[in-house]
Amino acid sequence: MNAARTRSYLPHLVRTRLRTLGGRRVTPPFLTLYVTTRCDEQCIHCYYWDELNPKPNRDFTLEEFDKTLASMGEIFNLFIGGGEPFLRADLADILLAAARRNDVANVYVPTNGQHTGRTVEILEETLTKAPAMRFHLNLSVDHVDEEIHDRIRGKTRGHQRLLATLDAIRPLRKRFSNLIVHTLTTVMKENQNRILEIYEELQRRFQPDGASFNYCRGHPLDPEQTEVDPAIYRRLMDRMEQDFKAGRISHAGPSEYTGANHILDQEIRRTVERTVVRQRAQFSCVSGRLAGVIYSNGDVVECEINNSKLGNLRDVDYDFRRLWFTDEAREVAHKAADGCFCTHECGHYASTIYRFPKVVKIAAKTLAERPRLVKGNTLVEQDGPQT
Repeated sequence: MNAARTRSYLPHLVRTRLRTLGGRRVTPPFLTLYVTTRCDEQCIHCYYWDELNPKPNRDFTLEEFDKTLASMGEIFNLFIGGGEPFLRADLADILLAAARRNDVANVYVPTNGQHTGRTVEILEETLTKAPAMRFHLNLSVDHVDEEIHDRIRGKTRGHQRLLATLDAIRPLRKRFSNLIVHTLTTVMKENQNRILEIYEELQRRFQPDGASFNYCRGHPLDPEQTEVDPAIYRRLMDRMEQDFKAGRISHAGPSEYTGANHILDQEIRRTVERTVVRQRAQFSCVSGRLAGVIYSNGDVVECEINNSKLGNLRDVDYDFRRLWFTDEAREVAHKAADGCFCTHECGHYASTIYRFPKVVKIAAKTLAERPRLVKGNTLVEQDGPQT
């Protein structure tokens, strides 16, 4: 396996705290970057459906992305949004520009898995040329029943093509230690009654390094999909935590990484569930301060839920700082920190990893689990899903 010289998080956290002392602002080290509005599926749970496939298309060019990234500082976690990112033939160039300009440690790319050949090409190029950057490939799968999955996503034979992509990237998972493969499932009205079955089959069939289950949010194409029973979500959360403690969750990637990742995911699931039940903020949100969003047409906002537009990068010669370091941006950040809440996992993720006491707690749990994790990255023979 090609050893990746990936960076640890704690030095970045310390640097960020020092740089923001006294309320000083930095460009967001936690960034969601939409690379396209083009999509070839029509998912019933999509909260961005009314913005997809506009005519004319206003997506940034590679040059526009590069100019924007050049005006920003370190981006430790880069989340790619869309549309379907792999519809861009130049996706590897965008990711490599970010790695070069912003010293990205982790890039997260969701995909519907419909573009097998291009996915393999882009992964191989990016993983080879940016060995210090972990590439988290998030395979979107909303059901293990082929017919239901295709109906949810509005794509005939979509499940078959997704599995073909999964099989095609298996050799890359063996070659590159900086490739981390997740499954990404939206918990919605359509699949919640079988969510434990879905979870078990994903563990068996996909052998993921991590399994993410996002709470259906916003204003989806089918509004009824937000009717999720918190008790069902809680049962899923409890099952995943029990399986992790019992060693029944796969660890295909580096043991130190997967241990920390599972513990962090557990914390985020807890705060999402508490937010749903209690209907109030569980932390001070960092959106607008340490986290931000750039849409593919150049609009800059603090988060995808409030969408408080700070301006468009095309109007400021692609200088992100001219939109981020303004009184308006500071006010937007202040409002986000003052009790704003939602169930968007990215907001929970960012606000968790920049809470120093919480990071110390997660690190301590990871160290405590390390002896068991380091024994091997395969599962022992126990009840429950096995790989």
